Parts: sequence; C-alpha cells; structure tokens
Amino acid sequence: MHRYIFLVLFILTAAYSSAQNNVYQNNSNKNEPLQQDTTRVPAPQLEEIQVATKKSKAYRTVSNPKFAEESADKDSNASIQQLKSAKYQFESNYADSKHQLTRRSASAEEILNMKQSAQIYANMLPGSFEKHFYTYLLSKYDPKQFPELLQAAKLEPTKTEVQQELAAYGVAVNDQELADSVALQMIAQNKISAGLLSYATDMVNSVPSNGTLLLHGYTELIPVNYEKNTLGRADLQLISVDLMQSPEYQASLSSRGYILPNSTYVDTTFVQNFCALNVSKNLYLSMSFPKEYFQGMSSALNPVGLTFAYDQSASLDYNAWNISLVETKWKKYELGIGKDQQSDALSANYLPALLSVSRLYEEYNKTEDVKEINHIIMSVATRAHKTGQLSKIKR
Repeated sequence: MHRYIFLVLFILTAAYSSAQNNVYQNNSNKNEPLQQDTTRVPAPQLEEIQVATKKSKAYRTVSNPKFAEESADKDSNASIQQLKSAKYQFESNYADSKHQLTRRSASAEEILNMKQSAQIYANMLPGSFEKHFYTYLLSKYDPKQFPELLQAAKLEPTKTEVQQELAAYGVAVNDQELADSVALQMIAQNKISAGLLSYATDMVNSVPSNGTLLLHGYTELIPVNYEKNTLGRADLQLISVDLMQSPEYQASLSSRGYILPNSTYVDTTFVQNFCALNVSKNLYLSMSFPKEYFQGMSSALNPVGLTFAYDQSASLDYNAWNISLVETKWKKYELGIGKDQQSDALSANYLPALLSVSRLYEEYNKTEDVKEINHIIMSVATRAHKTGQLSKIKR
C-alpha cells in the first residue's frame, strides 16, 4: 500500500516546486516585489545605488577644474557599478544555493562569492542594509551575528526576507515570542495567507503525540511553528533541515537527545543519515521535501496525513490514523476549495492520504464513503491542477 502511495507522491512532486515558486507572495503588498522565503530567493534586481560623491581637496588643487569634476564623476560611477556588481553576485549566488533540490547548504564557491560581495559593502557602505543583511546571511542563526539582522530590520522593517529571517532565528534559538510576533506581522500583512495557516494546522494535526516533524524550508516552518504554539502542541518537536546548517542549532538538537551526522553541510545524504540515526524519535517528514530526499529511504516511509512517517510500522496504525484525520481532524469538504496561490500549490499533498483512505473504503465495501471521498479527491486534484496526473494513477 505505502509503495503505491509513494509513487503517487512522486507523480505529484510539482506540488513542491509550485509551492516554492509562489511562497509568501502577497498581491496586495505593492511596496515590495513578490518573493519567496529564503528557501528560494528571486533573481536580484539591479536598482540604483546611491553613493556620495567625494570631491576631496586634491581635486580642487588640480589646475583644470573641469578635469577634476570629470574625475570625481568617473570615480562615483565606478563605485556605483562596483556595488551593483557586488549586489548581483551576492544575491544570484544566494539564490542559486537555495534553488538546489539536493542540498540546503551553499557550495564553497557560492560562499566565497558571497563573502567577497559582502566585504565590498562592508568597505564602501558599512551602514547600508546590504552590509548588515549579507553579513548575517553568511552566518545565519548565529547569536553573535543577530545584531546584524536587527540592524537590517531597522532599515527595512517590512522586507519579507528580513521578517522570514527574524522568525526563523526565533525558532532556531527557541525564542517563540519573537517567532510568533513576526509570524503575526506577516499574517496581518497577508504574507502568510489564511489558506496557508489552515494547511499548517492540518500538518500539525497530521503528526501523532510525541512526534518529530522535519520541515524543509521557511515556507512551512514559520506558519507551522505558529500553529503548533497556537494549538498547544508542546509534545511536537519541529526540526528544520535549513536550520541544521547552524552549529548552534545542531548543539540544541543534541541537548534534546537527537543524534546528528558529523557535518554542517546539509544535503540529501545528511537528512537520510539523520533519519537513520533517530528512528526512536518518531520522525515525520513533510511531503514538501523534494523527492530527491526520499530516494534511498522509500522503503521506510509511509504516508501519514501531510507527512511521511519514517520506519514506525510497529507503533502506529497508519490506516486508522489517516481515516481519523480525514473524518475528524481535517475540514474535508473544504480541501478542494481554491483559496490562494500559497495553499493551492501545496494542496496536492493531501492526495496520498485521501487516496489511501479511498482504497480502504473500497476494501471495506463502503460504497457511499467511496463516492464521497473520490469526489473530494477530484476537487483537490482540480484545485492543485493535478487532474491529468490523477487520471494516470487511476488507470
């Protein structure tokens, strides 16, 4: 059964890419461009960069004033172009590092390029937003670099990427007051939609008591963490593989009894090893991970709600749990109703559990229940733009 549903998920993997392409978009926010969480960063924009032109005494002593003025202008233009190039280099390398389907960490080359760019801003515009934000991004979740993020937030308090980093830092250091306060700001600004909050609630409810939920990026981390706190699920442990790049975050996980691979380079191998080392922790992996993370451990996975349970066949009746979710936890009649880009892109992740329940109803000869659940399945597939894939599965 679980292998069939696992194949279903692979066919529906565009739910991940669609969600990442549309994450935290806010059509009503006209003051800044639509953009994603830092799991994927939009292509950098080369806007105008203002640099104060310095006309020193040396220029005034030149015998030809016109030549002095032209020299000053050339220097100013060169500085502007250097800053533009540095901005482009940092943001394009950062975006490239987050577009990868097999890793969360930046490569050595990407890190080098970003460090060079950040240093240019540190030298030329030490008080700029870019200097502070780039410096923090190079050592994310490090308490020693948190003041840099705070300075960036003072300069650009409503910038989406800054809000995401503040909330994620709150999760990383277990400052839930910070994480929730930023999440509330993003909710009020419609950067986290009502549909995404509903999805986050269903994900929290997908995990049984005392489970550990692994998340891939900020798309789910911020709203799921908020809903976990709202629902009072103190028993549920949230782990973000994005945060695992931080030695400090890894140390906090170790203090809670988790066993970490001996690396801070987070990729598919790291996640697979982490799961194998922590079987006793009742692991559940979000279905929004790229499928590359699941390859190599598919035999240990079973679809449970909006997650994959990792190697827990002895401790959980998956079939009964999925039926319970559909019948009592999820608002099943609303699952197929389109809400917004954020939640619609993720809605395909409901299909594996729904298809599993449909098959169980067929086995139990519950004719009316089969009709009802199949209608819900078709409406969800329509919402997620997966009707073509669904018809292939049913052949």
